[in-house]
Amino acid sequence: MSADKFEGLPGAAVSLLKGGVGKSTIALNIADRLAYRGHETVLLDLDKDGHMTTQLGYDDAYDRDADLGDALIDGEDPEDLLIETDFGVYLLPSSNELENVETRLKDERFADVKLRRNVVAPLIQNGYDYVIIDAAGGRGKLSDNALIAVQRVIVPLIPRAGSINGLNKMIERQISPIRENIGLDILAVTPNMIRETMGQHNEHRTLVENLNREFGAFVPEYARIDPEIFDTLDDSDQTVESIPKPGIRERTAISRAFKQGMPVSEFNEDCDQIPNFDHLADLVEEHSHA
Repeated sequence: MSADKFEGLPGAAVSLLKGGVGKSTIALNIADRLAYRGHETVLLDLDKDGHMTTQLGYDDAYDRDADLGDALIDGEDPEDLLIETDFGVYLLPSSNELENVETRLKDERFADVKLRRNVVAPLIQNGYDYVIIDAAGGRGKLSDNALIAVQRVIVPLIPRAGSINGLNKMIERQISPIRENIGLDILAVTPNMIRETMGQHNEHRTLVENLNREFGAFVPEYARIDPEIFDTLDDSDQTVESIPKPGIRERTAISRAFKQGMPVSEFNEDCDQIPNFDHLADLVEEHSHA
């Protein structure tokens, strides 16, 4: 399967091969910023536990008879599954049957392009502008399908031991093979839930510093710091006028908004992190139509 046979469909997957890094929150807020600009935006929940779907208050949809597998494998119209939220984003909910869908995919021909061909492509053809995918945690057919469907990925990392190692493993085991055989752009590797300042050595600084040093080309502008700044911070004879605060910062407004089933802009339109979500939405727009 050669890369010239595929062209990325408008959108992006938010993915890391583990949970607890804020994938759902970032996916929700990117979708919100695209919808705010007037784009018909679908937020697709591929998490088997339906974290996004239930957090947004659609427990009944998670348990309903019609599910994502009907479109993904059986070719039913995915538009019939959409739910229009109060904040202008269309949710394609997860399902309690996704574990079975994952199993069924193992026996399907062309299993890795099912989401692309049967769900994302029909939605784009029907007039939706972007599909933002909250990818499944862990490696599997659904996770691969998410990346192949839109061929763009945003990877969030949080300050904890092993984050960079987890990113390297994802690149080696999943991203690189897809890039080589089909095509895949890394739009951003973003630090998330950053709490501390950079003036002291801790997991927060370590993550940001290592990302900038090792993956600088993929670090979004709001998290980008010249390595010389870190050297200056550690030099007692030099001063930095403003200690940088890069990455998506940990904010009560973001977590409270998600718990109440809404993007942060609906909860607090003055939250200082909204421009960071806007920047990620910019990347989705720019690369979808490059």
